[in-house]
Amino acid sequence: MEILNYLFSTSFILVFFLTFFLNFILYNMLGDNMKKYFWSIFLSLIVGIYLGKFTLSQYDDFNIFPVNLTYDTVYFLQQGVYSSEDIMKNNMSSFDYYIYNLEDDGYHTYVGITKSKENALKIKEFFKEKGYDIYVKENNIKNNSFISVLNQYDILLSSADNSNIDSICNQILSSYEELVINEDKGNSKE
Repeated sequence: MEILNYLFSTSFILVFFLTFFLNFILYNMLGDNMKKYFWSIFLSLIVGIYLGKFTLSQYDDFNIFPVNLTYDTVYFLQQGVYSSEDIMKNNMSSFDYYIYNLEDDGYHTYVGITKSKENALKIKEFFKEKGYDIYVKENNIKNNSFISVLNQYDILLSSADNSNIDSICNQILSSYEELVINEDKGNSKE
């Protein structure tokens, strides 16, 4: 396996093609006199192999973690942006459950999360009937465990009537806080 890694390393391929190219040019320029240059070409190939091996050995010491490059689009239902935490708490006191995120322009409060655009509009309409202005913000999340939970809640939301929407949103926000926010806090402490 190590030999295959080495054979496909960039430096080996570069040295191989460079040597082949030089061989071709020298043979066309010098013809049979190229035998004089055989040892210098052979030596450059050997040096290139050892340099490639050294370069590849530098990467054996790194810990490699799998990278999750899949992001899922979710819709956050934002209730408002507040300049201070006290003002936010006073204005959000009528909500059973909400989450907030401190950004440069203030405290952003969210009352729902969904993957479905239709469910986002349904939740927005639900809160509009209660007298709240809700803004739908599109965001990307790469937390697979939360996305699988959210998919299940989206099924419930699509068939839920107005009496159940509030409790489903509260459960989604609680899951988001547990699976995403608390996990991110735990990772930042390490």
